[in-house]
Order: sequence, then C-alpha cells, then structure tokens
Amino acid sequence: MPEPLTILIIEDSALSRTALRDDLAGRGFKVLTAENGKEGLNLIQSKRPDVVLMDVVMPIMDGWETCHQVRAAAELREIPIIITTTKNTSQDMLRAFEVGANQFMEKPLDVNLLVKEIHGLAARRLDGAPER
Repeated sequence: MPEPLTILIIEDSALSRTALRDDLAGRGFKVLTAENGKEGLNLIQSKRPDVVLMDVVMPIMDGWETCHQVRAAAELREIPIIITTTKNTSQDMLRAFEVGANQFMEKPLDVNLLVKEIHGLAARRLDGAPER
C-alpha cells in the first residue's frame, strides 16, 4: 500500500485550517498545518510535503511572499502549491501564477475538486511532467 500524500495547509484562520485538516485527513491524507507563511516555510523546508495549500492573506508572511520564497529555493521549487483565497479577481489569479503557484482556488473550497487537484499535481510531479 503506498504512503499517503502529505499535505501542508498554511492558513491563519483556525476554524478553516482545522476543518480542512479534518476533511483531508478523513480522506486518507497525512496533513500538516501552519498558521502563517513563515511557519509554513519552515515546515516546507523540514518536512517536504507533497502538496501545499496556502491562503494569501496571513500575518507575518503572506501567501505571495511564501510562494515566492519556495520557488526561489532550488531544493523546494518542485513542490506543488495551490493558492486558496476569497479574493477571486483576475489580478489575484494572475499574481498567483506569477509567484509560481500551480493552481488557484476560490474559497469556500470544493473539497472534491481540491482532492482531484491534489492527486493531479502530485502525479505530475512524480511523472516529471510540467505542473501547469
């Protein structure tokens, strides 16, 4: 039986973070959580999750800067990142891809669609195919 995928949720809202963690864990994922970008970046560096789900608006370090720093680090840049936000404008979507996100999803999240995205990004990463 294969190891479960490890998902890192970086989300400052405790309610959202806990609900998403419980939902994904209930679907067989190993889930790590962080409440801001700086904490999340530390977990990305130490745990190397299979996929990162990251909010944009957070204290200490926002999602844009966190994503940018992950992409700037050669040893981390292949980790797929899904930006999640309530700010659903074309400018936000464009910025997400400019900083290196693989996907942009609007909150509230459709968890079934999210799970498909997670599996797709993880599979493309393992196959070595482009992730965009």
